[in-house]
Amino acid sequence: MDDDLLALGEDLVTTAARVVRWVPRRADFGLSIAAVRLLARISDHGPTRISDLAVAENCSQPTITNHIKKLESEHLVDRTADPKDARVWMIDLTDLGRTRLSEMRHSLGTSVLPNLSSLSRKDQKALREGVEAMRRLMTAQAASS
Repeated sequence: MDDDLLALGEDLVTTAARVVRWVPRRADFGLSIAAVRLLARISDHGPTRISDLAVAENCSQPTITNHIKKLESEHLVDRTADPKDARVWMIDLTDLGRTRLSEMRHSLGTSVLPNLSSLSRKDQKALREGVEAMRRLMTAQAASS
């Protein structure tokens, strides 16, 4: 095992968790973090089966179904029959869901702006490069799944 890569992995996971906790307590979107994650996943991957959402989010199908019911009641997602299997539902964002997700992302970005603006230009550039590396890693991981 490569100890340097292990340390990088540990640092990555713990740092990402700490960054998520920067979200101000006053940022009340009326949705749980889990529900916001579902909106983001659907936005990123398009219409998705509930069973695939459960696997991707590492939780039970009944739990995902409950989240989807709440998001449906708020008109943030729609269910449509899977064209390949009419017994299966595909979940997609509504226009309102896309708008709300965009507003939440903007609000979260605004909330960390003071932290980012305190960084040197060099550190801001390094952080941008790190974010791009993470996107490449996530794209590669999604392609191999």
